[in-house]
Amino acid sequence: MTLELVKDKNTLETEFKEAWLKAKPLLEKAIKHQKEYTIDDIHDKISQGIFLLWPGKQSVMITEFIDFPRLRAMNLLFCGGDYEELASMLPSLEAFAKNAGATKLFGGGRKGWLRKIKHLGFKPEYIISKEL
Repeated sequence: MTLELVKDKNTLETEFKEAWLKAKPLLEKAIKHQKEYTIDDIHDKISQGIFLLWPGKQSVMITEFIDFPRLRAMNLLFCGGDYEELASMLPSLEAFAKNAGATKLFGGGRKGWLRKIKHLGFKPEYIISKEL
């Protein structure tokens, strides 16, 4: 007897639609602080398999893998919702990233985030930008 582990396409599409409906309002709050992506851009990138959607009960994270010449990293692009739930989701996200060959997790955000997440092992790295 074999255990069927693969879900059919219709089930996956239904689960994605349900998860997206819950995640969308949380992401809309998170993306208002940046100009790089719209909510439709994020949906498209998830649909293309470029971004990963990490839904919680009251929270959501969006990640992507970045392959550098010397390492693979998971980039935490957006998160929104309940902070405690987001923190509890992090070990699963880290395990997934390690299993996929990532050796680094990074993300950007407003300065105040560091105070909130420093106890989770994050340290500051700085990026500079200039409008052209």
